[in-house]
Amino acid sequence: MQEHYPSTGFGTLQSEILDRGLCTGCSICTIMCRLENIAFDGRPFMKQDCVNCQLCTIVCPKANGVSPVLQKEWESHNRYALIRSARSTDEGILKVCQDGGVTTALLWYALNKGYINGAAVSGVKDLNPVPLIATTYEELLSSAGVRYSPSPTHQALLPLARNNANYRKIRLGLVGTPCQVLALRNMQMPDMEGVVLEPSDHIEFIIGLFCMEQFDGELISYLGKKMDIQKAKKFKITKEGLNITFPDGSKTIVGHDEINKFVRYNCRFCTDFTAMYADISVGSAGSGNGWTTVIIKSDIGKKLYYGALKEGFIVENEKNPNTGMIERLTKRKMKQVENLKKAHDN
Repeated sequence: MQEHYPSTGFGTLQSEILDRGLCTGCSICTIMCRLENIAFDGRPFMKQDCVNCQLCTIVCPKANGVSPVLQKEWESHNRYALIRSARSTDEGILKVCQDGGVTTALLWYALNKGYINGAAVSGVKDLNPVPLIATTYEELLSSAGVRYSPSPTHQALLPLARNNANYRKIRLGLVGTPCQVLALRNMQMPDMEGVVLEPSDHIEFIIGLFCMEQFDGELISYLGKKMDIQKAKKFKITKEGLNITFPDGSKTIVGHDEINKFVRYNCRFCTDFTAMYADISVGSAGSGNGWTTVIIKSDIGKKLYYGALKEGFIVENEKNPNTGMIERLTKRKMKQVENLKKAHDN
């Protein structure tokens, strides 16, 4: 399909982001195009002429960096963040979760109490991530676990972006990687009149996922040639590599030397490991097996976490997370970007 774009607007995304391999695949640009001209098929493309409104470049997490205002606001949140280790108390969640199931438990608590009507999450189909608005316990369970390839989660917000009267009272939680979180925060930055971009006003809170890197979709095809990957029950990255668990309890480890060639190029330029702009960030780093490290930053994050704790949706580990491990992984990610930039300069 032929793409239509001028030198600015979507043309900026094309030349500065897409052509350079920096697109994160978050799909935020598709919900920002008020003429519905931007479609998504693994990456965004224009269906018709671009009118150069530039909204897509404003929200893209790679196009303009981080707003100084946003950065200053969240530096304070992160400086006074609370770090805990916790897990879900729900047996159904624990059966399907990656570690402690805290993300799913928090969403279920918020949904159960009526704080939200649904959650924008990454579902899965044939081992590939798909956008989903989860509105039931069963749908939350279907979205549990980790995705190692990009999910166009923001696509789930498309109905809200089309001014559909049926969605005006919808309140959502959103779960995303660091780049997805930044994209949503870009939408929520008020303009000179104090107005935020729709449909970000429907998002009540954001849960961010620890993320070192993601992989191209070709990784699944590669693994499929080595094993019956469609039967895999759980995936987890460890120091040995990609651990794949099957229903019969058997495990296969694919070493880092094999999977590293599938790391997405844009991930090599990301320095955010803990999703620093999220209300709550979660991941396995720093906590023992079966537990989730939780970084609670904003007031709404505290309300969500301590509400779920008080109501018994989660329990805390008496042992605090190993913050040194989180710091080391953060520094490793930043060092990786620094080394890559040096290599490019030379």
